[in-house]
Amino acid sequence: MHLFILQIILMLSLGTMIYLIARAVPRVSDEVAGEIIKKQTKLDHLFSFLWIEKIDPLLHNFLEKFLRKMKLVLMKLDNIASNYLNKVKKYKSGNSGKNGEEKQNLFDSNIDDK
Repeated sequence: MHLFILQIILMLSLGTMIYLIARAVPRVSDEVAGEIIKKQTKLDHLFSFLWIEKIDPLLHNFLEKFLRKMKLVLMKLDNIASNYLNKVKKYKSGNSGKNGEEKQNLFDSNIDDK
């Protein structure tokens, strides 16, 4: 019960803080907002010389090619690991369970459903 009361007090205090901040936001003067806008325009002016419109498609093209090549490399590594695991499984002597019965291979397609 004590924890519930503490949680209610905590939520009410957070709600009060958010309400007070929301009331104070419109008091921001236009001068401060004007300074922020001027700084953004200088930054925009700086980036206008970098030809971002031309760099963006090149970056997307490079990223697409890179991800496709990484996918192929990962698929090759997966095949290598699978082949190695199959060799280890064949090398392992006695693929038997606790009672001497042979374990069921879930990944073998030659098993007939009964």
